[in-house]
Amino acid sequence: MRCMRSTRPPRVRHTALRAVCEAREELASITSASMPQGINVQLLNELSRALLTAVRPNGDQTIYDSGPDASFHLDRDSCYIRIICALTKNDEWCQRLTRDGHLDRCISLVGEYHHCHHLDAASYLLVIFGRIKSAGKDLPFSPAQKRWRLLIENVWDHVKYSAGYDLLDGMSDLVTATSLNLTAPDDGVPRRWFADLAAKVHSTSVELQKNQADYLDYGIAQAAINAALSSVQGLDEELSRIVRQRNILQEDGLDGT
Repeated sequence: MRCMRSTRPPRVRHTALRAVCEAREELASITSASMPQGINVQLLNELSRALLTAVRPNGDQTIYDSGPDASFHLDRDSCYIRIICALTKNDEWCQRLTRDGHLDRCISLVGEYHHCHHLDAASYLLVIFGRIKSAGKDLPFSPAQKRWRLLIENVWDHVKYSAGYDLLDGMSDLVTATSLNLTAPDDGVPRRWFADLAAKVHSTSVELQKNQADYLDYGIAQAAINAALSSVQGLDEELSRIVRQRNILQEDGLDGT
């Protein structure tokens, strides 16, 4: 953790961040109750704060350059997102990360990942939001925000073609994030956006059903496959209903989009 302090050079902080990334699944399984006797549980809190310092050594100060300590650095922040995505599987970690400012950091990255081509990290970002929402935290997103629409449509385009192998255990959380304020007043959201998203989600549902045997061969448990398929099918049905409803409104002259 000392290597992630703001006083350390970027190269040292980023190397430490990558080391944590390699151990992220093991860290996600650690809770205060499971800490070995004699080990201070405050180490988990210190690690949480150190992770934020590693990617944001200048605090909330915005750095508009391409250097290693820029406000957005693709490789650094993609590594960070993978760590946070793994840790949010654990409810205790989810609360700790939210408390320590990681949610704010992830929200600030939405505007960066909605247009970059690093779609694995963008997908993990949505999974993080879904898990935090499931933990009871309200999130400031809706389809009325263009950057949110772009992030969602790009991620589902990616998931549709990748068939979700690496995201299967987070598919329900991806659906939760996608569903945020989906049925709220559209505030000018293009009707076509809902239709395009519905098509992508339906294609993903079809691929999940078709590839079930392959997922089992890949080592994914049937229960995880069933949970992912059920959540995507539920979103598929909800989006189909929204599209039908908006088409009816258009025919009645009540939809101006």
